[in-house]
Amino acid sequence: MRNQKGFTLIELIIVIVVLGILAVTAAPQFFNFSGDARESAVKGLKGNIQGAYQTVYAKAAVDGDFSTAIGDVTIANGYPTADADGIVEAASLGAEGEDWEWFEDTSTTPATIYIGPAGFIAESSPAEAADYTDIDGSGNGCYVSYQQTDSADTPPTVAIDVSGCGN
Repeated sequence: MRNQKGFTLIELIIVIVVLGILAVTAAPQFFNFSGDARESAVKGLKGNIQGAYQTVYAKAAVDGDFSTAIGDVTIANGYPTADADGIVEAASLGAEGEDWEWFEDTSTTPATIYIGPAGFIAESSPAEAADYTDIDGSGNGCYVSYQQTDSADTPPTVAIDVSGCGN
């Protein structure tokens, strides 16, 4: 009797098809690392901003001056202002376009600044905050918003939107 060794062609094709189906269903789970990284960076930026405004407020309280500046950081009510000379300087975000880009929305009272990952948002200043927070028209954003406070008794409002970070 003949000794049969190996697989038949049909068996090999079935194995290849099954592996192909597994690859197609599992592969997308491994391809979205950049979206996860952007989301984590925005969440980390929120913590950085909160730590920065608390540090500036503590310094203002020690100095007893809640209205001028702490070093190069402009303040109002002891907290950094919502602009490049305020919270961006306090959080040491560097030059615009290096790692982060921002849009100062002075139409709100108090003022608000939106900060998002560079290269992922509009490269030029948008006309209004809605253009910044929804660059691609999807209704999603990838940013931290910092709203200046009107009172030394109330801290600034820091919020994030990571719905459009690529996840």
